[in-house]
Amino acid sequence: MADLTGTGEKNYLPAFLRGVFLLFDQAEGPSYSARAGIRLLVVVVVLELVIGPRAHILELFDLPPPPAWLRTGTLLLEALAAARLWADVRFNDIGFSSPGKWTASEVFYFGEIVVVASAAFIALRGRELGLYPGDAPAWTAAAFLVGPQLLWGFYQELIYRGLLQTELTRRWGGVAGVLLANVAFTFGPLHFYHLAKMRPETTNATLTVIAATFLMGLVFAFIFHRTRNIWLVGLMHGIGNAFINAAGSPAT
Repeated sequence: MADLTGTGEKNYLPAFLRGVFLLFDQAEGPSYSARAGIRLLVVVVVLELVIGPRAHILELFDLPPPPAWLRTGTLLLEALAAARLWADVRFNDIGFSSPGKWTASEVFYFGEIVVVASAAFIALRGRELGLYPGDAPAWTAAAFLVGPQLLWGFYQELIYRGLLQTELTRRWGGVAGVLLANVAFTFGPLHFYHLAKMRPETTNATLTVIAATFLMGLVFAFIFHRTRNIWLVGLMHGIGNAFINAAGSPAT
């Protein structure tokens, strides 16, 4: 179990406030080989440029595209299997820290995210999703909406923070590695559709979305770089997706 007293951390603030101000202690970096690092980069390229965008191929055979949860879950399992079995990288090295090794600030921050985000989601989206009357089918339907978004956000963080950022920071240090990974996250295949669909009349709106994506990505990148905890950023990203996409907006 994590020590919730915050012992061993720099206690400028109580542990339950340190995460709020992103004052996480610096976690240890990965311990895998350079060869394994190259393989991690290959995994990212193959999943993002080859496998991920190819779901539409099913339409050539008159087959319906897979549901979002199945497509994302498959990509997630492929990423995990490739990192562990082919790249020979331990899950701990790509951010899967066991709860017993979390710092007190991470434990409190995780709980704060869940409580605050859940309350905000119900307050802001509850009425349109039919949650206020307490109707059980409405809550079930909401879970089926939110679940795939949580999974999609977690997958993105695994690829761009757990695999890509981990290797780039191992090679070139925290500043360069974080920035390069976030540039790939913002302008790479994941969000390039924003630029591809940009028209003169939508330029300002598109640039605003790109800027917001880059800045939010930096927050995720910083938290992951400090904590090496994929669960924190995966949950945050998934909740953000749920807020945006519960009403049918495009996934980001």
